[in-house]
Amino acid sequence: MPEIEPPGTYRPQYHLRWRGLVRVLDRFPRLKRSVADLVRRALTQVFEPGMVTTERVIEYPFVFQNLHGVTGRVLDIGCCHSRLPIALASRGFRVVGIDFNPYRYTHPNLRAVRGDVMRIPFATGTFAAVLAISVIEHIGIGHYTDPLAQTGDRSAVREIARVLRPGGRAVITVPFGKALTDDWKRVYDSPRLRELLAPLCNDRIEYALSRAGLWTPTTEAEAISIDWNGPDRAVALVVATKPSDPHGER
Repeated sequence: MPEIEPPGTYRPQYHLRWRGLVRVLDRFPRLKRSVADLVRRALTQVFEPGMVTTERVIEYPFVFQNLHGVTGRVLDIGCCHSRLPIALASRGFRVVGIDFNPYRYTHPNLRAVRGDVMRIPFATGTFAAVLAISVIEHIGIGHYTDPLAQTGDRSAVREIARVLRPGGRAVITVPFGKALTDDWKRVYDSPRLRELLAPLCNDRIEYALSRAGLWTPTTEAEAISIDWNGPDRAVALVVATKPSDPHGER
C-alpha cells in the first residue's frame, strides 16, 4: 500500500526502490549490517533532526483539539498527501477532501473530490468546519500543478468563508516568520496573516517554532523573527469562524 504519511513527517521515508536493494542484501547478513552502519553514520553527518520532523507533529493534534463539538460535514482542503481525511473519517466525522490532484484512499465516511480550491464546487454554507493544514501557502504558486494565481491564497480563504455555515469553524495553519514568497510557498508575517484571514473572525491564533527539529509553543514576537531561509521554522495555528448571518441564522 502506498505511503500516505506526509514526506518528512515523524521519520524518513523508505521508498520502494530501496526495498529491492535490501531484499538482495538479506542473502548477505554480514554485508547488510556493514552497509547499514555505514549509511547511519553518513546520515548523521548530513541530516539535521528538523529534516525528519515537520510541523505535522503539532498541527494534527491542534486539529483534533479544535474539532471538538463539530457535528456537521468537514471539508479538508489540499487532501492529496494528507492523512487527516482518513483519520477523521475513522473517528466518525463526515469528511469531504478536495485537491487538484487525486486522492486514492477510500472510507465510508469520506468523499474525495478533485477541484480547484480557489473555486470550491460546493454551495454557500455547506460545511460545519473547514481544514487547511499547511496548504494555503502553496495555492496559486503552481508547485503542485494547481492553477497559477498571485493571490490564490486569499481567494482560497474567501472560499473557505463562503462554504462555511454561519458560525462554522475554520482551522488553518501556515508558515510564519519573516515574509517570504518563493516558487513553492509563502511565509506570512503578522500583517500578511491579518490580510489573509480578513474574511473570517479569528477566535485564536497560536504559534510554534522548531529549532533543531524540536517543536515547542512560542509567542508571536519570537515566531516572527524566524527566517525560513535558515534552519529554523515557525507556524501560525489559527482557529476562526464565519461571521454570523446578519439576520440571526446560525
